[in-house]
Amino acid sequence: MTSGRILPASCRALLLALAFCAPVLAGAAPRERLFPPCSPVAGTVEVVDVRGETPSRRVAAATLQGLVNAGPEASVYLLVRDTDAFWLDVMTKKGQIRGTRAVTPDAFFAAHTPAAAKVFVYDPALPATIHLATMLAAVEQGMVAAPEDAETVAPGRPVEDLRGRWPDAPSAYEWAFAELWPRMRPDVLACLHPSADMTGLRDYLVRQRVFTFWVSAPGTEEKPNPHQARERALAERVLAASPPNTPVLGFWYSGPDPGLSEYDGVGLAGEYGKITVVSDWCANLSLLGGVPVDFGGIAAAQRARQEAAAPPLEPDRVYIGFNVVESGDAPCYLQTRQTEVWADPARGRVPIGWGLGLGALELMPPVAAHLLETATPNDHWFAAISGAGYVHPYRAFMARTPDPEAAWAEYLGLTDRLMRRAGLAELGLYTDAWKPFDRAVMDPVTRRFADGVPEARLLMPGMGRDDGMNAENGTYPMGNRDVMTAHILTRWPTDYAALDRAARIERLAAEIREQTPAARPAFMQVMALSWAYGPGEIADTLAALGPEYRAVSLPQYRRLWRAAQGGE
Repeated sequence: MTSGRILPASCRALLLALAFCAPVLAGAAPRERLFPPCSPVAGTVEVVDVRGETPSRRVAAATLQGLVNAGPEASVYLLVRDTDAFWLDVMTKKGQIRGTRAVTPDAFFAAHTPAAAKVFVYDPALPATIHLATMLAAVEQGMVAAPEDAETVAPGRPVEDLRGRWPDAPSAYEWAFAELWPRMRPDVLACLHPSADMTGLRDYLVRQRVFTFWVSAPGTEEKPNPHQARERALAERVLAASPPNTPVLGFWYSGPDPGLSEYDGVGLAGEYGKITVVSDWCANLSLLGGVPVDFGGIAAAQRARQEAAAPPLEPDRVYIGFNVVESGDAPCYLQTRQTEVWADPARGRVPIGWGLGLGALELMPPVAAHLLETATPNDHWFAAISGAGYVHPYRAFMARTPDPEAAWAEYLGLTDRLMRRAGLAELGLYTDAWKPFDRAVMDPVTRRFADGVPEARLLMPGMGRDDGMNAENGTYPMGNRDVMTAHILTRWPTDYAALDRAARIERLAAEIREQTPAARPAFMQVMALSWAYGPGEIADTLAALGPEYRAVSLPQYRRLWRAAQGGE
């Protein structure tokens, strides 16, 4: 049994050495894009409905899709979820996809598996091998299959069986780093739960040759995980070997094995200068990334909204900014759950700020464009969270890069370019979990964004995480340009799943009342958790607060606060 084309050890060593130099070399030329481009979309797109297929056949279809879409044109679109049909309809109506042809899964496999040089069969007893099979498919022009599917999805194709090759997951990932890393892209990574039913991202991982790994949970005191330390060490080697500001697709916390945890995973990646882009549910990125979208008109419309006049300042009001700040950073959320929220008939009743992950502008431009274009006058998009991707900027961000200052400058420049592309002027920032606000520690980091992101006019740290912040001290100017900071004051409602609709509304209303100061006019930025509060719940929360409270958009908030200080 062979693993395909294996380079001599001397060549691998040289390539690895060059890969480890990538962070240094990357500093010479600022990164212009967060993600590599995809092939343009073909005139006719094959639409393959795999919603009724087994998880393993969906994985096979997704990896074959990535192989096909890596050609000169992207020509395959999978219906993995109902929302994929929604987005196909949107793109077709806009002429972004010019023609479609429905193809059954069996016909799809029959037509395209001849292009696969090999079928890599993963080991169900060792889930990590689904990642190795995907990486091997990427570098060997192959596809992935479960043992029971190989003969049906790719009859007659050469098979490489990965069963029994490695004793455990760390050994498999270590082999992959030694043998496959030199043949993968160094500027995109993925941390993805290795479940066989995880169709998400497989097409993109193959199309872009993305090195993919997983760090499992540490276990419990009664049942510790003996593999976690080696998996984490391997992850750190991969993070160190890739350039600063490399995006990490997938997520650090998902599946039946919760992984490293969200906080630790995002923080660890950030120390090495890596940007988490939550995308473990995403489908069809190998095609969506190549859909042509002109953001010029969209950005102009967003800027016009920024300049619209605010209502007159009323000195007896409490002005509130309602923000869905914690989920829209994830492209997979925008592609799926956001469509349900966007269809709420109550949307548009009151001003709401919606977080948009900037990575979506490149990963799925038609999705980002549609959400920006279909906003009502009361829907206002801001960049979330914290800039080019999900990072913890107040927690040792860039600390382990070869040149932290250069890496920071590149990150801020990338954030600014992406915000300018969409016409966004507000930026959410993730702060450490529930720590006392320390201006001496936090302000220098916040000022980096104020100075380094000229497009930003309002910075919004926290999700009620900073003890000591309140409506009286939570909004303040940065002292340079026309930049303000407004902290998000309400906390993440950990009990939301146990509450009915009325209780959720009263809970948020009570928290806002508790935070309301005696002085007027008062100003507050609050979080409406996306999983608990849609447009209808937010509108009803405002009604429950009474006429003293007025919801305003983010640009209105900025103008009214300055007016209250004797400014504009």
